[in-house]
Amino acid sequence: MKTRQIHLVSRPEGFAAPENFEMREVELPPLDEGQALVENLYMSIDPYMRRSMEPVATDLPPWPLDAALNGPSIGRVIESKNAKYSVGDLVESMSGWQEHFISDADDFVAYLSPENAIAKRLLANGATPKDFLGILGVAAQTSYFGMMCAAKPVAGETLVVSSGAGVVGSIACQIGKIKGMRVVSSAGSDEKVAWLINELGVDYAFNYKKTDISEGLKAGCPNGIDLVLECASPEHLSACLPLMNEQKLLLIAGFIGIYSTGGVVKNIRNFEYVLDRFLTIKSYPFMTYLSAYDRFVSDMLRWREEGRLHFKEAMYEGLETAPAALCNLFTGATHGKALVKLAK
Repeated sequence: MKTRQIHLVSRPEGFAAPENFEMREVELPPLDEGQALVENLYMSIDPYMRRSMEPVATDLPPWPLDAALNGPSIGRVIESKNAKYSVGDLVESMSGWQEHFISDADDFVAYLSPENAIAKRLLANGATPKDFLGILGVAAQTSYFGMMCAAKPVAGETLVVSSGAGVVGSIACQIGKIKGMRVVSSAGSDEKVAWLINELGVDYAFNYKKTDISEGLKAGCPNGIDLVLECASPEHLSACLPLMNEQKLLLIAGFIGIYSTGGVVKNIRNFEYVLDRFLTIKSYPFMTYLSAYDRFVSDMLRWREEGRLHFKEAMYEGLETAPAALCNLFTGATHGKALVKLAK
């Protein structure tokens, strides 16, 4: 059968552009024994993918030129010669950026396997296929495991979240409120600031494009800062340091602000406060806390059902929209978790 894939045809300098990508039609061979043919239903678009476009990547292998790209996707088995998988099974893999693919199933995410009851239980409890990339996806896990495992929210203390209208940031803001914290956040537009305050219940938010970050933080944190979940930039992290209370924690979930500039951190300021106030700065891989996955799923679905957790999605239709969806992450045009719907 024939299918369509997105290939990377050139590596960007600075911001990614749609012309760095090309749609190509390829023919898939017949299945061999042990293989399954999957039709992708949804694919995830994530900030880390900009780093995968570089010729050298520090966390994941760089995307190759002129070949199918990879990324989180949810698909349905439509033909199988693998005894473990039947037609209709739901699978998660790192085989996004294409409408169909053939796999020996070694790359399927284990907790969606038919051998594991988690997937069937989740679907029975109201989860949908796209939830595995959205409210239960990698970005949501990064936020939850950061807030609930790498840190310990304390009621009454002050949490600062940068890029609070993003997926990681918005979930962190809401977990902070659920746990009784004072939550302060920044965002890149007045619309996003209003959403943080009016819909998510953030105590104070400011537009970092209009308000100096240091001044915005001072206004929002009269009693200092006890916990930071950093998603945005070295500049934002630096601005937090003079306001930190003693022996407190700064978690780095990511620095989206440097992903289009080579990924090099050159400008951390105010580092003396780390020493003077005995602060901890910590980055963390979400995979470290996968032992808490069941608790993560239970909390996220329960909080959503109770109306305490709001999850915003930006849905794109069709594989051809995927390059623009990725580019939009770095211009502020996307508000919510970026997903591409590939099939019904």
